[in-house]
Amino acid sequence: MITRILLALIIPLSSLRSQQVNVPEVHREVLGNGLTLILMPYHKVPVINLRLMVRGGSAHDPKGLPGISSMMATLMREGTQKRSSTEISDAIDFTGGSLSAGSGLDYCAVNMEVMSKDIGVGLDLFADVSLNPSFPSEELERERKQRIAGLEALLEEPSAVASTVFSREVYGSHPYGQRSAGTATSLNQISRDNVVDFYNSIFIPDRSVLVAVGDFENEKMAELLRKAFGSWKAKKGRELGLPAPSHLSGRKIVVVDKPDATQTQIRIGNIGVDIKNPDSFPLLVANTVFGSGFTSRLVDELRVKRSLTYGANSGFPSSLAGGTYLISTFTKNETLIEMLDAIIEQLALYRKDGPTAEEIDKAKNYIAGSYARGLQSPGTIASRITDVELYQFPENYLETYIERIRSVKESEVRRVINERFFLDDLLFVIVTPASGGTEGLKKYGDVRVVSLDEVGK
Repeated sequence: MITRILLALIIPLSSLRSQQVNVPEVHREVLGNGLTLILMPYHKVPVINLRLMVRGGSAHDPKGLPGISSMMATLMREGTQKRSSTEISDAIDFTGGSLSAGSGLDYCAVNMEVMSKDIGVGLDLFADVSLNPSFPSEELERERKQRIAGLEALLEEPSAVASTVFSREVYGSHPYGQRSAGTATSLNQISRDNVVDFYNSIFIPDRSVLVAVGDFENEKMAELLRKAFGSWKAKKGRELGLPAPSHLSGRKIVVVDKPDATQTQIRIGNIGVDIKNPDSFPLLVANTVFGSGFTSRLVDELRVKRSLTYGANSGFPSSLAGGTYLISTFTKNETLIEMLDAIIEQLALYRKDGPTAEEIDKAKNYIAGSYARGLQSPGTIASRITDVELYQFPENYLETYIERIRSVKESEVRRVINERFFLDDLLFVIVTPASGGTEGLKKYGDVRVVSLDEVGK
């Protein structure tokens, strides 16, 4: 029995304070095997987007073998029980569509977009890749070599090094700190059996959601999806629960020695909040003022006024079990200390004085407009709907999102600044030539120098 729920498709008008809300009919159905289907007709363009999301991602890679989830997702498109990698590519290219698979910390997903006239061919490909991947050994070996070469290339990118080390250091032994793309050690150890076992433990219908958005009639599309996915067998999967990551106390400085770096990459932060935290909306407003966008305080102070960098930002990227509080920027090697002083000064001022009412109002308008503009393509809508399912947001989450942003109080913003924009508990990750000396960094806390070789292991 198909039930109906309402989700908002928000279209911005000339005034960001006045939003027109169209509420299309969205159909939800649970198949006998436990797979949830969600269908949203979207007739503005003759396109259909399908997104299969399964719970469980790189945070659930077996201990000591990071990279399996990512490897599995890549290889799903490289061969099935009846199609080779070339045949899959040729078939989707013939339709002019796209077909991909990927993994995140909490989920894996298969995505497809085709013209509505090609849904028969497209759905056959989509179901085949999703349910019948063969993980060819030769494709695994090719991907292994490419990834190992990619790790070597990563060490030449200071920004990637900084982000990798920050994640590892801030999360510590928590699964979110694993290298999702794998390490040199794990990539050499991953076997085809490892990949197959992981797929079988994650791709389970009653832990999955299949969303269709596009130019179709609900009942006809539902029938096609029932036929394609109804025989997917239910089974027991791996345990998916994760603990919350631990907050870091005090200040810690990790210097990654990159002798040839001409600029210094900087990451500063700590553990943040999980994606369902009640403070998420006040934090979004507070962070938009402080470090999101070209008019933020960080950009104004560090780029416009002091010319220390071309870019700086802050954020609270979050997932199911937790997230981080992160400030990212870069500067000339010789202005590193000046940059760190400026960032700490801005944090202290923001905690002390907070934002003005005008800044808060401007931030709300910016967030509302960006969110509304984002809901204009079938692919984005499908992604947002699967997020609602994955994170178990309220059914009216999409239609009330802007309302919740607008209802954030100034007192809430000031509270989360003092509670979540840490000043004394901070991890500093700095990628720079250590030969320049680390003495000046000691005023911020204990300093540890690591080599690039250690990062690549």
